[in-house]
Amino acid sequence: MATLAGIENQPPDALAWRENLNTHLICPDCKQVPPDLIEENADTICANCGMVLAERLISYESEWRTFNSDEGKGDDPNRVGEADNELFLTNNAGTLIGGGGPNVSRETRKLKKAQAMQAENKADKALQSAYAQIDNWGEKAKLTNSIKTASKMYYKRVYEANTMRGKPIDVILAGCLFIACRQMKLPRSFNEIFALTGVPKKDIGRTYKTLEKFLTSSSQANIEAVEGSGGIANRDLLEYRGTQSTKPEDLCGRYCNMVGLNFRVQTIAEGLAKKIPTIEGLAGRSPLSNAAACTFFASHLIGFGKPSKQISDVAGVSDATIKHAYKFLLQEKERLVDPSWLGDQPPPHGGYGDLANLPGA
Repeated sequence: MATLAGIENQPPDALAWRENLNTHLICPDCKQVPPDLIEENADTICANCGMVLAERLISYESEWRTFNSDEGKGDDPNRVGEADNELFLTNNAGTLIGGGGPNVSRETRKLKKAQAMQAENKADKALQSAYAQIDNWGEKAKLTNSIKTASKMYYKRVYEANTMRGKPIDVILAGCLFIACRQMKLPRSFNEIFALTGVPKKDIGRTYKTLEKFLTSSSQANIEAVEGSGGIANRDLLEYRGTQSTKPEDLCGRYCNMVGLNFRVQTIAEGLAKKIPTIEGLAGRSPLSNAAACTFFASHLIGFGKPSKQISDVAGVSDATIKHAYKFLLQEKERLVDPSWLGDQPPPHGGYGDLANLPGA
């Protein structure tokens, strides 16, 4: 009792280091006490029932890993690192000498020249040139890395299959970029791709449809090949799903950002755009003009109105087209406007929603 009393009189922090001897290590599945533990592949496993009791421990096994053998391509052990990249070239392991412009050093120029002389494979040179063009366009349009990588992957598949022989490279690359933007949920219009690449809109449209057919059939062939060899194909990863037409709500966010409108205006514009199919005069019209009209409507509704001319410049449609579409929104404003859009708007952007703020058509 004296010992217990001495412990009770100590400060609480003094007991933190003491081990609780009443705690027993028991396998929660087979209830074996104590469990027969084994370590395998950096996991702690109960040898009696096979339950994994701990993960992500330090592995003391060999640092060799095999990637290609997992995909049925034969034994190809590699050192620890990432799996093979689909964009890697034949002779070049994906490493490119960077740097360019007027301020590049003399040493960098020598390295770039030496690498170019070593790249004797014509396929590698063609792919390198295409990748550089996609990177150039991506930098100009401030596209994400995921869009640029997807564009390169699509082009590499087309190039290796040699399905679009005779078409200019810029046309194929523009089509790949257009599809990649849609696949990554950041769609760009034909006008924007034309302004970026200089490829006519008609050529982009034709190439885009041809690419969709090729990518769909190619992905289906890969799935059938995997399943035919007895494997289990990951359809979510391998299957190509055709892109859908751009919707007005997909464009409202970009238009609001480009003219300096806050997130609350964007939310209202997107909510309004989703109701476009219920408006007889706007259903079936160009998503660009509908999105621009919704942005114009939402900005004025809560007191942050932007002139239609400014919105037309970023949307690529005429001022008269926006005003014409706005008339249909104005005619059904009582039905389209949600009650939460009226009155004081939530911070931090604020604003006050009122139908009286809407200008006349």
